[in-house]
Amino acid sequence: MGLLPSIASTLSYSIPAGPVGMVWGWFLASTFIFIVGVAMADLGSAMPTSGGLYWWTHYFASPSTRNPLSFLVGYSNTLGLVGGLCSIDYGFALMFLSVIVIAKDGDWTPSNGVVYAVFLGCVLLHGVIATLGQRVMGRLQTVFVVMNFVLILATIIALPVGRANQRNSRGYIFGETQNLTSWPTGWAFMLSWLSPIWTIGAFDSCVHMSEEASNATKAVPQGILMSIGSCWLFGFVIMIVLAACIDPNLENVLGSKFGQPMAQIYYDALGKKGALGLMTLLFIVQFMMGISILVAASRQSWGPKITLNLDDLSKSQERTLEAEGLQIEGFVDGRSQSIVEAQEKK
Repeated sequence: MGLLPSIASTLSYSIPAGPVGMVWGWFLASTFIFIVGVAMADLGSAMPTSGGLYWWTHYFASPSTRNPLSFLVGYSNTLGLVGGLCSIDYGFALMFLSVIVIAKDGDWTPSNGVVYAVFLGCVLLHGVIATLGQRVMGRLQTVFVVMNFVLILATIIALPVGRANQRNSRGYIFGETQNLTSWPTGWAFMLSWLSPIWTIGAFDSCVHMSEEASNATKAVPQGILMSIGSCWLFGFVIMIVLAACIDPNLENVLGSKFGQPMAQIYYDALGKKGALGLMTLLFIVQFMMGISILVAASRQSWGPKITLNLDDLSKSQERTLEAEGLQIEGFVDGRSQSIVEAQEKK
């Protein structure tokens, strides 16, 4: 997961509630997300399948409701991943253009058409890379993870150093509540939960790639819990650092001429050159995060595929479906069993 780019993309939901919304909103929402992750990790260990949520829904639902519920869950999950790609690429467009605005000292403002053109180009480029770069996808993911941690470390070290004489107090970081919205204060705090919910929202990607993993019964739950747990911990630390280094006049940060609150935070602490360097690294990691979620979305909508309970199939039915070159996936006595395409078995 691209932790810091995701936080940067959603800071506008956390900052209006003040430092309390940034710090404690992250911590509380991540707690509940982890509980959901524990349940999903249990299912992913018992029944690892690329179908994931929709297959589990079909497996556990009553015979009269399993088909419509499975359809609803499956397509909601697919549309969610596709929508996530669009959201990530839109965030990339804003970050990329903010670098240009910083370079021009805020004397240029991108139009909606320019933002959309950059967004569209990013989507198309992601499609090309995900289609033609399958052989290097594993290496790209390794590079992505390394760059993600480099960005996190650079931020949590550079910001406090850059704001050494202007850091906010402990009371401000952990106890200052504000409300820069038209909603009640309590609801503004709840809206700050949108940042961790969006950031940690793709932890089920491990499930969609379970058929390509070795020892999936262990790898899938470990991947889910490690991704949520690491985002919970590192995100909490990042939010504390941001609350410590942010301009106490939060309206200035939200209304930044750079178009991104994170760009303003970097600029205030590190100046123009520092902001350019970290924002450049930020949009690169954001771009690579888009590749990752596109791969997950492709696995979710992957076909042709028939997902069935093998207990319900006769041997003749299995042979018929195999002959048609379709993949049959299911579980027999709680164990995962797949019949791959007939051509691959010959």
